[in-house]
Amino acid sequence: MTLQTPDPREAQNPTGRISSPPDGMSGRSGPASLGRELTALGILTAFRRRWVPALAVGIPAALLATALVWEFIPASFQSVAILKIEQNDPKLINNNSGGRETDFQFYRESQKNYMLSRQVITAALRNPQVAECPTLKPITHPVDWLMGKLKTDDTISPEFLKVVLEGQHPRDLAVILNAVKDAYLEQAVFMSKNAKIDELRRLEERFDEINKRVVAAQDRIDKLAENLGTGDSKTAIIQQNLIQDNLDDLSKTLREVNSRIRAEEAARASLTQQGVLPNQINADGLMGLGGDMAQAAEPNIANNPALALQRELIVLRMRISQFASQIRNPDHPDLKNMKSQEQQILVALGGGNPAVPGAIPVSRMDYLTRQRDQLAADIEQQKERLTEFNSRTIELEAEKRKIETDIKLRDDLRVTKDQRSIELYAPDRISVVQDANIPEEPEVKKKTQLALLSGMAALGCIVCGFTLVEWLSYRIGAATDISGEAGLRLVGTIPSPDRGGLLGLGIFAGQVDYDEWNRAVTESMDVVRTFLMRHIDPARSASILIAGASANEGKTTVSCQLAASLARTGKRVALVDCDFRRPSAHLMVEGQQGPGLSEFLRGEKSLDEIRQQTQAPGLSFIGAGQVDQRVLQLLAVDGGRNLIQQLKARFDFVIIDTSPLLFVAEPSMIAQNADIVLLATRKDYSRVQYVIQARDSLRSLQVPLLGAIMVGADSDFQRQTYGYQQEVVRMVQ
Repeated sequence: MTLQTPDPREAQNPTGRISSPPDGMSGRSGPASLGRELTALGILTAFRRRWVPALAVGIPAALLATALVWEFIPASFQSVAILKIEQNDPKLINNNSGGRETDFQFYRESQKNYMLSRQVITAALRNPQVAECPTLKPITHPVDWLMGKLKTDDTISPEFLKVVLEGQHPRDLAVILNAVKDAYLEQAVFMSKNAKIDELRRLEERFDEINKRVVAAQDRIDKLAENLGTGDSKTAIIQQNLIQDNLDDLSKTLREVNSRIRAEEAARASLTQQGVLPNQINADGLMGLGGDMAQAAEPNIANNPALALQRELIVLRMRISQFASQIRNPDHPDLKNMKSQEQQILVALGGGNPAVPGAIPVSRMDYLTRQRDQLAADIEQQKERLTEFNSRTIELEAEKRKIETDIKLRDDLRVTKDQRSIELYAPDRISVVQDANIPEEPEVKKKTQLALLSGMAALGCIVCGFTLVEWLSYRIGAATDISGEAGLRLVGTIPSPDRGGLLGLGIFAGQVDYDEWNRAVTESMDVVRTFLMRHIDPARSASILIAGASANEGKTTVSCQLAASLARTGKRVALVDCDFRRPSAHLMVEGQQGPGLSEFLRGEKSLDEIRQQTQAPGLSFIGAGQVDQRVLQLLAVDGGRNLIQQLKARFDFVIIDTSPLLFVAEPSMIAQNADIVLLATRKDYSRVQYVIQARDSLRSLQVPLLGAIMVGADSDFQRQTYGYQQEVVRMVQ
């Protein structure tokens, strides 16, 4: 009888044994040697495996940490002072409450920082009462200590600033906090007042400077106005026009006088040609002011040679009257000049009229000559006055324009200065709402929070520690890990009776129906049996060794269930317990531990004497017996080959349960003589790296490793049964 090996790789295996790795995984060492990514699912799975011991250790540790913190950390007292910061700087004039929020926030933050500054705290520590506080005596650097202890809080309201100090001495807390508050207010208010006073002083200095400029400019304007005879621009223009008109009149009169002089000279030349002597012309009075020659020389003046002077006198008096009504100064030079001209005309008129007593006879030629000279002098004088008047008028306007800006600035400064003077008496922006109180009861809220936080931290650390250790252990978590992580063929699974409960943690788990679970296990092992029968020649006996990488991985469970499943097919099956260190198969089949293999190997018993019949038809059990060192030495001679051959001669199938493969040498020796080797693994227990190590160890020995069986692979065993087994049982009955 030979083993059926449909695997094509059998031709390359001279031993004819079955190769277990699936296609593409023959050389895989598994990801355990390469490391793996830390994922939330992996952490949750690790916690699910170890939540019971983690909480069993973590909860007492958390309670202990909470109690220790509560006991050894004393509750502190808390003293509070409350200040109010106005949104805007209070003003007595034009108090506008629409200040920007950002400006207020900046001001509030700056004041909070200033209150906790070294300058304020140093000033507070100069207080004699503070220096006597027992709280500060053992402290080497009280300023730094207070800077770290003082806290500010504005959560109650943006305008209300709460200053908090915690400690063990209630009275000291109130004294220190009030000293800090007073030092802050004193310096803050003092600085604010000084800033306002400095601003007012600068405004006054600026006002005095500009006022001096205005006064000096006003003096210059007054002098110019006095010289001009008026300070009004419109009046100055009128006076300028009057001077210009007077100048025009004088020029016109000068032209008329020159015309008369030329006429007089022509008349005199005509008389001289007629033989009249010049002294006779003046002596007879014909050529005087009333002579006929004057009438002949001036035919436009009818029979009255003095008419022209009278007309000039009338026009001059009208000008004098008009000019006098427009000026306020009776001693004005122009007015005096016009009155002088009036006197000259009067003298001229009186000198030609003998009826005027005391009149001095004046010839017409002399009068016209003197009048011409006087008019020429008056014209030059008026021109000079007009030029000077224009210059002073321009200078006056320039001074007025220059002084307007200074006057406006001075007036604005006066208003601002007066407002600042009044604002010195405005309320302070920062005021005290509540002085620091002496706390009567300790503040336990923070102590409670700290104790609870310590307990939660202890619980979290322990749970995280268990979870991390479990994650680092890298256990088989699903059936896919057998082929994906360990690189083995999954032959079959045995379901677990655990229903999982909430989140798979076993919480609120339902009651397990063990009859149903047993039926599910039976179905699962029948699936494994079907797979094995595909790889075994039915005409030949076969030995199947069930190995495990470490203890408690379900080797015995798999061995007993597989033996029972093979016996149900009518075959003769022997279940051999080769776990000499910790035999336990006899408990599952309700047999005896000995006499067994140990007695057979020592020659004390025969196979018939150690063979035990079980309740299952066709299933025999051979226990481990009383093992000693001689038994192990005899087993090491041929690796149990003779024993296996004798058993195969009596039974169709020999199921061998062994010790952990990585702990002792017996499984490796026996496996070299077995026809098929199955590796038992347990979900959430077997470590991937141990399974890989056991796999590589068996492969190095050229053992026919068919694959692996997972114990506890699926808690939902209802999917394994479908209710099929129940129907079969009813039909048999």
